[in-house]
Amino acid sequence: MGGSTKSSSGGIEGTVEGSITLFSTATKSDYPGLTGEETKDHADARKEAEDANGDTGLYDVYSNAFIIVVLALIIGLIAVIAVFGNMFNFGPAIMKKFGAIFCILTFIFALIAVLYFMTAYPSESEMKTPEGKDAGFWYSDSGTTTEMGVEVEYDYTLGPGYSWYLMLIGAILALISAIFLFMDKGAVAAPPQ
Repeated sequence: MGGSTKSSSGGIEGTVEGSITLFSTATKSDYPGLTGEETKDHADARKEAEDANGDTGLYDVYSNAFIIVVLALIIGLIAVIAVFGNMFNFGPAIMKKFGAIFCILTFIFALIAVLYFMTAYPSESEMKTPEGKDAGFWYSDSGTTTEMGVEVEYDYTLGPGYSWYLMLIGAILALISAIFLFMDKGAVAAPPQ
């Protein structure tokens, strides 16, 4: 998620770019005398926002989504262990059902993580369209505006990153795995001769 702002006033031009990832917040500025890059982890960026009496809601969204994703991964790992246990005849025969149940739990937690981030991020980001509406989860806008006598060119792009799509695919694969595990009746023995 990120955006960039270009501005010019009196012949002085510059850009500011920013992005937020799961583990860090990055900004890059390029103005005469103010060129630099800065990357911080969320704890430092959150502390800086708190010290400036800023909004820290986005950091809560990232933290909560991360916790749900970790739970989904742990449950998914248990499902994989149970399925492999069944495949290689380790443990009781109930391991297949156990794996299927944990595949369903993985699906539920992965879907919760995807939907939570999709609904919580836009409300916490407080991004507005030029018309004053909420920007939403998939939002892209560019244009020019004048702020305090300075013409500012902006280009905002909000939306999910690769990890959001991978989590959605993981949720779907977990559900498909559970369906196959519940449908699979095992090998049928050949009739005696």
